[in-house]
Amino acid sequence: MNNIKEKLKKAMPSIARRVQNELITIAPVDTGRLKNSIRVVATEKGIKISMVDYAIYVEFGSPPHVIRPKNKKSLKFKSGKKDVFAKKVMHPGSRPNPFIRNTIQNKLRDIILEELGKQ
Repeated sequence: MNNIKEKLKKAMPSIARRVQNELITIAPVDTGRLKNSIRVVATEKGIKISMVDYAIYVEFGSPPHVIRPKNKKSLKFKSGKKDVFAKKVMHPGSRPNPFIRNTIQNKLRDIILEELGKQ
């Protein structure tokens, strides 16, 4: 039993690196900010996954909601080539894209077994 714990502890940095690479590979891309923010590090208790705060809305989706300006009097965005200004916009919501859960459910076990096999 101790041997497995030692192997796992030794393999954790490689496991973290491979999980990070997998998440970066399959993360959805709009601006690239999400993909560039993904970090996975080995800790005493396992691995820690971190990324931009809006990743939760990518992973689980969001309901329809109103978007209002935070620091200005109006929102500005492009519609085609034209600038559009609005006091508020109704966002239709977004479907979930469970790329984190899919990686953990479908890849983590194989990554761990492969890395333990190298020890």
